[in-house]
Amino acid sequence: MSNSRNHFFLQICILFANILISFCLEDVTPMSNEEKAELREEARDMFYHAYRAYMENAYPADELMPLSCQGRYRGLTPNRGDIDDSLGNFSLTLIDTLDTLVILGDLEEFEHAVGLVIKDVSFNNDVVVSVFETNIRVLGGLLSGHILAEYLKQRAGIMQWYNAELLDMAKDVGYRLLPAFNTTTGIPYARVNLKYGIKSDNSEAAKETCTACAGSVILEMAALSRLTGEPIFEQKAHRAMDELWKMRHRSSDLMGSVLNVHSGDWVRRDSGVGAGIDSYYEYCLKAYILLGDNKYLNRFNRHYNAVMKYISQGPMLLDVHMHRPHTNSRNFMDALLAFWPGLQVLKGDIKPAVETHEMLYQVMKRHKFIPEAFTTDFQVHWGNHPLRPEFLESTYFLYGATNDPHYLEVGKNVLKSLQKYARVPCGYAAVNDVRTGKKEDRMDSFVLAETFKYLYLLFSDADDLILNMDEFIFTTEAHLLPLSLSHFGNITAKSEDLDDYENARTCPNTLQLFPGSVRKTLWNMVDGMCPKKVGKKRLMAAEFSASNLNHLKIIKDMGINIIALSDGRVQLLHTFSAARSISDAEDGLLFMQEMVELSKLQSQQPEAAPQAVSFQTKNADGTGNFIVLQAGPAHFGMNLKGDLKVTGKSIIIHPLKGCGSLPAGDKMKGKIAIMERGDCMFVEKARRVQKLGAIGAIIIDNTPSSSAHTSPMFSMSGDGTDDVKIPAVFLFTQEASKLLLSISKDSTLDLTLSELKTDAAVWPPSEEESMFQKLKVSVQEFLNKHTGIAFTRSILVGNFKANLESSIDMIKISYLKNEIYRPTKQIVNPKWSQIRTTLLRSIMKSQKKDVLVSFNDIRMYYESYSKIKEETPNNGDIRKPTEWLLRELNMELYWNENQPKIQESHLLEDQEESDGNTSDVAKSLYKQTVLDDVKNESTGTDDLIISEERDSSDKIILSKEQVDASEKNKKDEL
Repeated sequence: MSNSRNHFFLQICILFANILISFCLEDVTPMSNEEKAELREEARDMFYHAYRAYMENAYPADELMPLSCQGRYRGLTPNRGDIDDSLGNFSLTLIDTLDTLVILGDLEEFEHAVGLVIKDVSFNNDVVVSVFETNIRVLGGLLSGHILAEYLKQRAGIMQWYNAELLDMAKDVGYRLLPAFNTTTGIPYARVNLKYGIKSDNSEAAKETCTACAGSVILEMAALSRLTGEPIFEQKAHRAMDELWKMRHRSSDLMGSVLNVHSGDWVRRDSGVGAGIDSYYEYCLKAYILLGDNKYLNRFNRHYNAVMKYISQGPMLLDVHMHRPHTNSRNFMDALLAFWPGLQVLKGDIKPAVETHEMLYQVMKRHKFIPEAFTTDFQVHWGNHPLRPEFLESTYFLYGATNDPHYLEVGKNVLKSLQKYARVPCGYAAVNDVRTGKKEDRMDSFVLAETFKYLYLLFSDADDLILNMDEFIFTTEAHLLPLSLSHFGNITAKSEDLDDYENARTCPNTLQLFPGSVRKTLWNMVDGMCPKKVGKKRLMAAEFSASNLNHLKIIKDMGINIIALSDGRVQLLHTFSAARSISDAEDGLLFMQEMVELSKLQSQQPEAAPQAVSFQTKNADGTGNFIVLQAGPAHFGMNLKGDLKVTGKSIIIHPLKGCGSLPAGDKMKGKIAIMERGDCMFVEKARRVQKLGAIGAIIIDNTPSSSAHTSPMFSMSGDGTDDVKIPAVFLFTQEASKLLLSISKDSTLDLTLSELKTDAAVWPPSEEESMFQKLKVSVQEFLNKHTGIAFTRSILVGNFKANLESSIDMIKISYLKNEIYRPTKQIVNPKWSQIRTTLLRSIMKSQKKDVLVSFNDIRMYYESYSKIKEETPNNGDIRKPTEWLLRELNMELYWNENQPKIQESHLLEDQEESDGNTSDVAKSLYKQTVLDDVKNESTGTDDLIISEERDSSDKIILSKEQVDASEKNKKDEL
């Protein structure tokens, strides 16, 4: 699909939203054309007040210091730490401001500024700069300046002297940034020396970078390649984006905020939309719009759905742990997330954009500016405000999408705050603390490049501009890149499969577009003065049903979230500040109190008796064992108590979950049906098999590694209709594996369902802790036959064995010491030698002489360090890379054992790795294993848990089926 069609599609969606919204707006008095023109001219005056102060008192310095009224030079003025990484003694503010002059229509000053940049600026400076900041500010500014110079040369007949000098300078900057991409993963270093790359001792390049830093280069680098015809820049940027995509958490589709550029391991797993990650999401969508590559649309939609599922909590956006997305990682928000509503406008999701923008506006009115960080109850966490543009950016896009005059009033208030609290005789000064109004001697280049640009555009009509803004896309630094760049040649990487491509290209749901009414409910959110709802019946806990979508919406408005847990229960979490209003939050507290009282009453009901599945195994020599498996009861069907039991042969249902159309006939008659949990209610499964003649039902868990010994007893709830007469029991995965293994050996096995006796010898015995792991190998053939899923395959090379755990995307490598391995002589890459040594040390230091390594890590090692001349194996083929890795470990072991000073005992020593070479892979895998163990360990009672958290949230946990079952069939414990 061509880029023009992509852009046309987005424009149609936004136009469609405009038409619908025009019918839904509240009665807001439109701003007169005269007032709008006055504000536009005032915004222009604000820009020139700052621009002239810079040019007259600071140029050619990078920035103006507005309080001392002099220039800020790198190395000459006092160092401010990481903030100064954007400075490179290359007249940053002037380069960053070039395209703002064109938007204001000042072509004479633009021509003069371009001439100054060409004459005065040099990048051959021995200074370490931020790759991210230099890319978006300097490279983006030069490219935008070049594009507009050519635009004016062709359409306005001016600047005929211009001969692509800015493009040559941009290419120079691009080549100076390229050494930063020379990492194992292709993800760039955070910093690079403009003169010496990353090889000089003067380089401060670190091994860690933020997601936004690594994932916000594709627009500028692709534009540079397409304008110069040199593909290297775009290729490097695509690889970085591809590697970041691989590193997302596969379960949640979220990204962490800081990672190691060599190993790709996450250093910080906080996931949000603000600092450290913001523009990565922005560039996923804008790369699709600018380049026409569908894979970026697919990635953005996957990420967006994850953000709206886990991070969005009403109008607020709260960071979570990427690997535990239902857990907040901090209790404050940062100002950089204010760009998100603008991105949602491009996505076409207007309603949540309006909600978040309105919440931010309330924060701004309360504190005069949006502080750098503020808490969930809207107190100041960090009071600094460097005159950021993100809130104005979203205001501009929301006004363009809705034509709602409210956003002009928002812009007017921002303008007046800047004039009153930030304007000084020499420009505009950042606010050091919004609480005191104290100013800071700082005016970042983005104040001229973005803040005043968006402010001017907000009050401008199309007729006021010499550019057609629909022909351009804004970079994250608000630089203009033409959509026609897609026609300059497509150098994109191979597109991946678009599993949700059709859904990705749909316009927003018309029922969600009500910005006026949405804003009204949030007008007093921050100050807590929303009136009580009148005439609306409050939802009672006894009435609540999890299958009722309206009920789910009501409790979400009350600040209550429902979180599914790994053992099948659900958690009700109430956060006061997450409610839509104060009155809704108070309703939520009452609802939670009622739920507590309800649980107390239900806990007094008789406890359902644990059930048992028993059978007699037969060995080849005629002997056998009587096996008893602990099972969970059901609150429907035959109640197995005392000596009441049901015996019969088994049948495995196809489809396995038993929810679709089951084959008719007598195959199930007189047998005990075995099904898997999921897709429909437990009672519905029992009804289906009962109708086909089954005398009992066994439902097995779908959570890997669950066990009756580590999980609370699980009781299956009904739906209030007492029409099931057969017994039904529930088996956790570990017990079910034993049953399936026995059936695979003897399909005529007789099963008995009964009450579990207190003196029964239940399998597995407590001393057999690793039985499940042993069973996984032997049950492979059976599961492969019935489900098509294989658990493990083994590879043995020399002293090392690998078990390919296909169910968890991991490989367990174990040391066996079963033969002598004599490798041939070889030359080893030094980096690979370090990694190989660390992997071997991790294995030898572990108690069981083994380590878990992910599929992706092994592929990365294989592709980077093997000298095998063949095509890279596809995603499903891990055997060859694994065999290669085992040979490499044997070589490393042989080398260690045959060096005079390095023995195996040396590998066992506990050393502190001061040089940073400790295996990040081994560390992260060990931590994840611990987390998984903690997650799978239950400390609660069967069905309901009430607990307190330090953030004053109220939490209730109850089973999924019980929350929507009738009261008489629920069985919950406090």
